[in-house]
Amino acid sequence: MKGEVILIRLTDVGRKIDLKKAVDIIHGIQYKVITKKRDTPKYVDFPEPIRLEIIQRITTTSQYINEVKLQVKIYEDGVISLTAHLKFADLQLNELYEIRKIKFYVENIEYNINQFLKSHETKIFNQIRDCIDEVGYNFGITDTEKYTMYCLTDTFENPKSFINENKIFIANLLMGEDPELNLNQYQIERTLENSFSYLQNDYIIFDFDRGLIIDPTEDYNDILTVIEIANYQLLELRILDKLLERRLSLAESDISKIYYMSGTLWRRLSKRVGNLLRLKYDLSYLLESVENVSKLFGDFYLAQLYTQLAELFQLKEWSGSIRHRIDTIGDIYNVAQTNLNEKFLLYMEILLTFIFIIEFVFLILGYFN
Repeated sequence: MKGEVILIRLTDVGRKIDLKKAVDIIHGIQYKVITKKRDTPKYVDFPEPIRLEIIQRITTTSQYINEVKLQVKIYEDGVISLTAHLKFADLQLNELYEIRKIKFYVENIEYNINQFLKSHETKIFNQIRDCIDEVGYNFGITDTEKYTMYCLTDTFENPKSFINENKIFIANLLMGEDPELNLNQYQIERTLENSFSYLQNDYIIFDFDRGLIIDPTEDYNDILTVIEIANYQLLELRILDKLLERRLSLAESDISKIYYMSGTLWRRLSKRVGNLLRLKYDLSYLLESVENVSKLFGDFYLAQLYTQLAELFQLKEWSGSIRHRIDTIGDIYNVAQTNLNEKFLLYMEILLTFIFIIEFVFLILGYFN
């Protein structure tokens, strides 16, 4: 068989990246993704990252692969994306497992493919660090999403029949399990059920971390873009969730001290309450940006692929959880501010009562004098 294994790695490195400064440093080009194929409508749009392509000859332990084509993308919303293409020929289906274990050597340094991508990511990050706003969102938070596509470019008379004949092996491959693992029939069917086809000779299957494409024309760049966008959204939603978790921890710490309030804590909590509106707007804006990174909805083919990936990644559930947390933070600080205000009013009432008593005492003393 011939084809390629494509590994996509996306890492969130900060709040924003200044693309105008970054493009001068890494000498890439800023471009708009074009995916106007199949039945894609004209209104579909995607972000405009900086793109850089690297083709690197390698020494490898595999007789099938001796070159890595690496594509780097830098997104304004703080994401570095790397896509590695490992082309192969004359490879047996059962040897696809071995590709992820291949060791190869660059400048006498041994890597596996994930280490290779990580090293390039670190290099790009160090080059553009000064272009990144709020690295780790000031909490030291970074995270990564990875997705692997096995692309077969042979011509199959009936791709679905090929899948059915090799369903046990392919299910294990997509789940990342040992090829000899005896999966339950139900699990095999669940793994292979997310399938699509546009032409008679192509076929696609998605699982959570891996997928399979059969396409003798090698015309699947638009599909790879949809996969990248869905993983991009999942990554950003998970980062937002972590940010909110940290913020909720701070809220819990503040609220637990209300009843032992000092002047410093009063000012601290008042400052947090004052910043709450800005925080909510900022996080809500980030969430809206992530959710609307493309206009992939409708009945056209790419939208169907995206919808399936969104369901696999549970993007709707992630968004709902984040919205609930944003509201929870607001409620917590509003309750805290209300309690502080009530305490302040109570202290004022006590003070006024004390003043009234003093005035009354002086009035009585003046009367007797």
